[in-house]
Parts: sequence; C-alpha cells; structure tokens
Amino acid sequence: FFYVIFATLLFILTVIAFKEKPRYPPSQAQAVLRDSPPEEYSCKKSIRNLLKNIPFVLLLISYGIMTGAFYSVSTLLSQVAGMVGSILCGLWLDYTKTYRLL
Repeated sequence: FFYVIFATLLFILTVIAFKEKPRYPPSQAQAVLRDSPPEEYSCKKSIRNLLKNIPFVLLLISYGIMTGAFYSVSTLLSQVAGMVGSILCGLWLDYTKTYRLL
C-alpha cells in the first residue's frame, strides 16, 4: 500500500515540476520547428504507408509466423513432455523390474 502512495506522490510532483515545453528551445532547429505549423497526422494514412512498404510487410509476416509457431509449441509442450516422460518411465520400469505388484 505504501508503494501506491509513494508512486502517486511522485507522479503528482512530476506533473507539477515539468512543463510541456521548455521556455527556451534547446536548439535552433527546435526553434524553427516550434514556429512552423503542425503537420496533420492520420492513422489510416500511416497504416496505408506501412502496408505499401514491402520490407515492413515481409517483417510482419515473418514475425507472425515465428510468434504463432512459438505459441503453438509452448501450448502443447507440457502434453508432449508428459507423453515422452511416461514412455521413458515405462521403458525404465520394464528394464529394471523395480515396479511393485499390486
């Protein structure tokens, strides 16, 4: 509970202490950029530009294949390991005859 209060206090102090922009721009380029009108940003245009970029699409496909393969293997890994372990235990018990008769 103490950590929540401490983090909230630090957040409030940060919001109070830091302004959105400094009073004086840190460089000449920032001064010119500050005086220019802001550009229009569109999410649809950004996505359209990304989908037109062939290296990005190839990276997206390869990442999707690798992530899908990893998740499918990690989901079934415990079941596969259980089957392999039961087969190995059965072979070991047949070899050593250490099982107990019921």
